[in-house]
Amino acid sequence: MTMHRSQGSLRPFSASGYEIFDEDFRETGEVVIWSRSPLAPRLGERFNIETCGALHELAVGEIRTFTGGWTATCRLPEQ
Repeated sequence: MTMHRSQGSLRPFSASGYEIFDEDFRETGEVVIWSRSPLAPRLGERFNIETCGALHELAVGEIRTFTGGWTATCRLPEQ
């Protein structure tokens, strides 16, 4: 996932409290979910995410926390 933002620039957060970044899904098979929700997912939890015109079941493979929120990198589960 490539995100470009100039230093000091502000970006409004989604009104739903979640953002899904899937720009590189075709190349990496990954999406990243950002949230300010106090309820972070756990490793291995699965999400159904529609991207690239299809519904995919993805598993949380990595979680990172930051002040006020978290990010979860989700990947296609191992078969």
